Amino acid sequence: MKYMRVVLLMAGLMIGAKDLALAAEEVQFYVTDVPGRWFDTTPTGATGNSLAIVAPGTTIKFKQNNGNGTFVAEARHTVTSLLWPSTAPTDDPNQLIDQTTANQDNHSVTLSTPGLYVFVCKLHPYMLGGVIVDNPTTTTVDGKPAYDIGNQLTLLVKREVTDLNLTFDSNSNLGLRLLRAFFIVTNPSNWKDYTKVGIPYKPVYPAVPVVVTGGAVVPDLNAALQATFDGLDIPKQQKPHTKAVGDVWVDTQFELSAGKGPSFPGTISVVSGQSWNVKRKIALPDQKMNNGHNMWTSHDQKQIYQTEWHGKSLFVLDRVTGTFLQELEIGNDPAHVMTRVDTQQVHVGLNGEDGVVELNRDPATGLLSYNRTISMQDLSHPTKQTQPHAHWMGFDGKHMVTPNSNSADSTLYEFTGHDTGKVLSKHETGAVSIAAGMMPNSSKYYISNYLGHSISVMNGPKARSWYGTSYEPGEKIKDISLIQGYDPVTGCASGECVDGLIGGLPVQVPVSPDGKFVITGNTLGGTITIVDTATDTLMRIIPCDPGCHGVNFGAKKGGGYYAYVTSKFANRMIVLDYDPNNDGNVDDAVIAGWAVLANAQHDNEHHDNDRHVSQDDTITGNRGMGGQGVLPVPNVYNGWVQELPIAYKAQLTKEQRNPIGRRHHDDNDHHHHGDEHHGR
Repeated sequence: MKYMRVVLLMAGLMIGAKDLALAAEEVQFYVTDVPGRWFDTTPTGATGNSLAIVAPGTTIKFKQNNGNGTFVAEARHTVTSLLWPSTAPTDDPNQLIDQTTANQDNHSVTLSTPGLYVFVCKLHPYMLGGVIVDNPTTTTVDGKPAYDIGNQLTLLVKREVTDLNLTFDSNSNLGLRLLRAFFIVTNPSNWKDYTKVGIPYKPVYPAVPVVVTGGAVVPDLNAALQATFDGLDIPKQQKPHTKAVGDVWVDTQFELSAGKGPSFPGTISVVSGQSWNVKRKIALPDQKMNNGHNMWTSHDQKQIYQTEWHGKSLFVLDRVTGTFLQELEIGNDPAHVMTRVDTQQVHVGLNGEDGVVELNRDPATGLLSYNRTISMQDLSHPTKQTQPHAHWMGFDGKHMVTPNSNSADSTLYEFTGHDTGKVLSKHETGAVSIAAGMMPNSSKYYISNYLGHSISVMNGPKARSWYGTSYEPGEKIKDISLIQGYDPVTGCASGECVDGLIGGLPVQVPVSPDGKFVITGNTLGGTITIVDTATDTLMRIIPCDPGCHGVNFGAKKGGGYYAYVTSKFANRMIVLDYDPNNDGNVDDAVIAGWAVLANAQHDNEHHDNDRHVSQDDTITGNRGMGGQGVLPVPNVYNGWVQELPIAYKAQLTKEQRNPIGRRHHDDNDHHHHGDEHHGR
């Protein structure tokens, strides 16, 4: 009886007669903050269910509000149709849903067109839930049930311009990639665990027949996906030969601890840049830190500022001891945090609202106080809620840029005083603009477009010429595709992809302290992309891990920099030596090594001085998983590096202390202005 409702139990990922229930007129997903179970049909059960199979005409309900003044989750979310059958009516809000404001409301859709539907939170785009509306007539050749994925699927790029949305055959390379991603993202047992050395990484998928393009039946989805993507052994930890200056702080956002439980996940893992081992875990159990996401440090490196992306607070920690100093409730879904160089004020983007919170710092205590909330709207031409995510501050404290994930644009803000300023410009970027990075002289900046699979190159605060064309402040110079040469049907078989790989679904885009390269973590390809800022050309793509996400730069001992890269669905931090000989060429870029972010790695390493992992709570699950924000200490970006204490400056080379020659350099000597060059 194909009209019977089936729920895929994500723990076992098996479908059988025992999973069948009588046909239901509705299915309810609870929208939660629990890792892997963000859209969950059984929130109180031992296992989560993120995918339901239903009959045509079934109503899908999304519950966030319990109706009695309590909520399913602390955070605000959206429920957004990310993937749907291409024949579904896109103009029917009862079937496809797109929310322009982060909320804690209940929602529903009624799905009639057979095929696969995937829903996402635009604020937290790893939050996925899926529904297969199953055509009861689809079967295998021997008459057994086969589940209908749909002939063609459409992937959201931009709701306002439907022609930009990507429609592709379900039986394609992109179709398989997206199916694989769904079953990895929503099942923690499928995440890549670097403590399981020598064991093949082979996620388990539903071993069921599915009907795809042209009515073809894939007899075993598990076999098809494993044969295409998986199977390499988990390697033993490789530690970089050259040490780093200082430590690296990583938000292991999905790690669970006893004092907080699964509804309040997240720890900070502090990695030694000398031994490359984790030496501290910070969960903040008393404060119930919820999905700690991103960090920055005070100019004297004494305090660490930590956001909670699924909550409302910013935390202040003591860097040396890791102890809690202060909690400030500042607004909904605070995402990224940075300091302003000239005033030492702290700025936090409110991803669930419309602005950036500005906090004053007490120089005697290092504690913070609220100053104002800065709107990222151009008030003369207001648009829908901006929901800024990973902003970036200028080297001299004069400017700030935000990627506005909800309005698909970027705000260039100019500070005119300690607590005054104005929106200098606001220009279109790409779909779900999620992160920003700025040149060390503020001459231009970069915005990653998560659903646009691209990076937008934007002019800085001064009108100037790039590649023979003049641009106004904040105006877009170009878009860089991160899926160059990729064919959604055949993949990279044509050989036109850079390094034979793709980017896609890009997240953080910092610019190296010397201004030479932009390095980005990409979720779709599970890769790291490197862009040359002199030509704004994609030069290299390097393999990463599932959910490749965070990037930040730290000083390498003896000169140059490492790029530290984290991944949501793996528990290692990659140490990328992107320019080993410091010649400005990334042809020799190499993964120098990595740190395993689970603390169990130290059991057999008694020779390490920091083998003891200090922690404020007992780790209970998802060990080292959810790597997102990454913060090397000391801060070596231009503008901030000059403010370091003498003890840190003494560990840096002359070039590292002044990455572009002098702090207030605002020319373009390092950048080509003629015709655009093309990389490979």
